[in-house]
Amino acid sequence: MYEMNEAGLLAPIDYAKIPNAANLIPEMKYAYGVGHIYSGKVILYNPKLIAQAPTSFAEVFDPKHGKMLGIIDIQYQYTMMASALASGGSMSNFDPGKARLVAVQKAGARIYPTNEALAAGLKNEEIGLCIMWKARAVQWQNAGINIETVAPKEGVPLFISGFCIPKNAQNKDGAHAYLNAMLEPSAQELFAKDMGYNPTVKNVSVAAELQKRIGFTAEEQSRLKDLDYGYLAKNDGALKEWWDKSFKA
Repeated sequence: MYEMNEAGLLAPIDYAKIPNAANLIPEMKYAYGVGHIYSGKVILYNPKLIAQAPTSFAEVFDPKHGKMLGIIDIQYQYTMMASALASGGSMSNFDPGKARLVAVQKAGARIYPTNEALAAGLKNEEIGLCIMWKARAVQWQNAGINIETVAPKEGVPLFISGFCIPKNAQNKDGAHAYLNAMLEPSAQELFAKDMGYNPTVKNVSVAAELQKRIGFTAEEQSRLKDLDYGYLAKNDGALKEWWDKSFKA
């Protein structure tokens, strides 16, 4: 959405036409789009294979894990982001994490092409830990994979799925009606139940047991980190080139 807006392709959101936005979490309210559901990048580990639960990205990206660490190729941005947070970097500077990633690659960390391929590695216990969106971890737990989750000390990068309106949309009133409907408590609750994502509105009743699995405590919420979309858009080409030529190679 950020890049589409920067390219001048989106219409501004008229929040006066979205009554349910009155309950929208402020961080999910953009001038050019509306946050629909969210999760965060957390640590996943198999307690059978990893005796001590990791509490930080630094502990995950430790060469001592060797082949027990799994890394997803298509999530190169978020892997570099997590390693940067573990190495003195920030959401706007991934360079400090590069040496750490090279070290775990040399130690034998397994690189999987997709999320699904890594899930298979977790299921057959080829690997014992990784990083992934908490919502996806809940889906994998529901599928019987033996994993626990931990919110990392360095911070929890956000995943926000949202909707926007193209500038040339023929029915902008209809688009706003759709955005309003997606924020209905009933729809938000079903996304929490079926997909493990957190609601973006505050008037949703999520069962306590489910909330514990998909959500974050008040202390963990204070560590949620939105992405620096400008930094990612500007540097994505260079990040991918380093990943392919210096990390994977």
